[in-house]
Amino acid sequence: MAVFYFNSTQINNFVFNLKNIYLFDLKKYAKIVLVIVGLITLFFMYNLKNLKFDYDFTAFYAQNDPETQFFEAHKNRFGTDNDFVFMSIENDPSIFETDFLKKVAAFVAELGEDSLVKNVACLTNMSEYVKTPYSRLAINVPYLNICDTCDYYNDSLRIFSRPEIEAFFINQDATGMMVRIDHLEYLSKKKCDYLKQSIDQLIEKYGFEKYHLAGRAIGQSYYVDIMKFETLFFIGLSFILIILFLYIAFKSWWGIWLPLLIVSFSMLWIIGFMAAIDAPINIVLTVLPSIMFVVAMSDVIHLVSKYIEELRLGTPKNKAVIRAYKEVGFATLLTSVTTAIGFLSLLTVPMQAIKVFGIYTALGVLFAFFLAYTLLPALLILVKPPPLTEKKITQNFWYKKLHASFLFIIRNKLKLFWVFVLFIGVGIMGMLKVQNNYFLLEDLKEDNFMRQQFTYFDKAYMGLRPFELSVELVDSNKTIFDYEVLRSINRIDSFLESDYGLNQTFSLAKVFKIANRIEHAGQSKYYQFPNEAATAGFLKTLLKLKDKSMLGALVDSSQHYTRISSTMGDIGKIEADKKTLRLHQFIKSEIDSTLIRTQITGTGHILDTNMASISFNLTLGLLMAILIVSLLMGFLYKNLKMVLIALVPNILPLLFLAAILGYLGIDLKVSTAIIFTIAFGIAVDDTIHFMSKFKLELNKGKPFLYALKRTYLSTGRAIILTTLIICAGFLLLLFSDFLGTFYIGLLISLTLVFALLADLVLLPVLILLFYGKKS
Repeated sequence: MAVFYFNSTQINNFVFNLKNIYLFDLKKYAKIVLVIVGLITLFFMYNLKNLKFDYDFTAFYAQNDPETQFFEAHKNRFGTDNDFVFMSIENDPSIFETDFLKKVAAFVAELGEDSLVKNVACLTNMSEYVKTPYSRLAINVPYLNICDTCDYYNDSLRIFSRPEIEAFFINQDATGMMVRIDHLEYLSKKKCDYLKQSIDQLIEKYGFEKYHLAGRAIGQSYYVDIMKFETLFFIGLSFILIILFLYIAFKSWWGIWLPLLIVSFSMLWIIGFMAAIDAPINIVLTVLPSIMFVVAMSDVIHLVSKYIEELRLGTPKNKAVIRAYKEVGFATLLTSVTTAIGFLSLLTVPMQAIKVFGIYTALGVLFAFFLAYTLLPALLILVKPPPLTEKKITQNFWYKKLHASFLFIIRNKLKLFWVFVLFIGVGIMGMLKVQNNYFLLEDLKEDNFMRQQFTYFDKAYMGLRPFELSVELVDSNKTIFDYEVLRSINRIDSFLESDYGLNQTFSLAKVFKIANRIEHAGQSKYYQFPNEAATAGFLKTLLKLKDKSMLGALVDSSQHYTRISSTMGDIGKIEADKKTLRLHQFIKSEIDSTLIRTQITGTGHILDTNMASISFNLTLGLLMAILIVSLLMGFLYKNLKMVLIALVPNILPLLFLAAILGYLGIDLKVSTAIIFTIAFGIAVDDTIHFMSKFKLELNKGKPFLYALKRTYLSTGRAIILTTLIICAGFLLLLFSDFLGTFYIGLLISLTLVFALLADLVLLPVLILLFYGKKS
């Protein structure tokens, strides 16, 4: 009979040298362990008061990526592109009512005095320069003359005739007006809260009932509050679920409180550790409690199930503990290592938020393993065994069902094999349908209040997704103000509005269009790019202005760079890529490349670019994880055929997951892409337990088919229980307000169900067909 070998003494000597420990006073050893674990736990509990939460878009930037580095240089020249708050205040039937406008004007004035606010722009405090036919000097004319006797008819006509105002500071039906609040850059969560509180207090003071708020400061404050709530919510819900499933599984209070203690300490240790080293919980790490629940519970279920099985066979308590760790402990070590490797593969992703997630989840896995090998055996030794309601193994529910299932597999192994082959074909077809897409607000569900606030601005105004186009001077003999350069900028600017889909832009071309209109008494028909002579005259006037803030926002100090800036709706990566391709084609064919060079940048573009590369990085990391796990299993089992057989049931669930994404039209993005790594790291555990038990049975000299049957009946119950508990734990994430977290819960649960079928149906079939023939 062909047997795949690893030295059985490796198990006996593993971690504790259990036989030698048994010769000593196990109770004394267990009490020492309880004291040490208790002191460490108290330390982590003390540090929980320092736990922080953070939501930072920049954590999802690929730090060493050339696009990211260019964006950082662009921000150094012109400032950030998303440090603003948009507020729309509505009034029925129209904003053009004196009482309403007076309240808005007072609100804007008072808000502008806030120390966190740099500038507030609104129709109530905005004006334009206009030259009259009777004067060579331009006079400053407010867009709104607010008075008790004003009818605002002429003001409204002028406002809607100004492209730079219409669609940005007033909506189409004139029922809402925009207040743009530019605040200090890089505000912390605490300062974002202060700003939000100031705005809310003023809203209440002036009695605005219909309003909308959006922006990074508003979103960050909201996200962090939700993250805090969901972290605590999922921890609480996890414990309720643990109690329910443990009672069903073990039918005793002993079977509830003992595993619950191990899981609780595992969660506490990793969260307390993060608090101790001042590491904040980000949006991805909100699923950490659920993952810890899954990993710790899996270790406990396998070990406790074996312990109870030995007790039912009449084994004394202390020997039952030793045998449980002797037979299941090595597999538990292997599953912990492979799961940690799966999470550490996320280090290949050049995003700090994902790397941090990989590091701390891997560390949490190791914490759970440490507690399963210290606290759990100590408790098993010190605590009275549970009452055993099932005296004979052959009479219990699980034995009967698994025995019938095993017979069915043996009789239909060839048919079952071809069924899985068919599933592979269907899975490949679905995988080919997967699209790589990303939205700025992808983490929020469609009916989420904050997402609806942001969507409102996409529809009623210009949107909140920043657009930035960097324009760099190539010909050093010219300046950025050279007429040919300005004409090129104007042509790009016109393309962006006519074809790219931007409602309005902020650029040098716009400055000269407005200057031309001012020169012609504010007539709308003169809102066009002027000729060379007029441009030169306007430039002299602009350069003489004492307030050069407008030019400073558009031209860098070297006068080698300028920008075209705007905002747009959250259209998604796929649609943005189409627009960007058309822009590149236009610039390539219509703009002199020896004069200027352009590059799209900005927050939205950088996130899109990162999403484009994440598939490759995650695939690379996953392949590395599979390779490492394969090498590890090959080293231990010394049999290539068994390694390949063991890998198939763990790769197929990943194919199944990709097929779900393709058939359901779920986009591949950060939140869905990391599911593959999580699923592989968890799914491989049950396969390892199955293979380890099978190996032990063969090493005992059991016949091949009998060894396979004993393995199936012994590990089947634990595998089913752990899968059900894990799925239930992840299904809790369906209650999340974050769509990414929702998908993690749903898709991992579906994937693990398929992995269960692969382990309990396909794996025995593969062993029978491709390994058993030589036995």
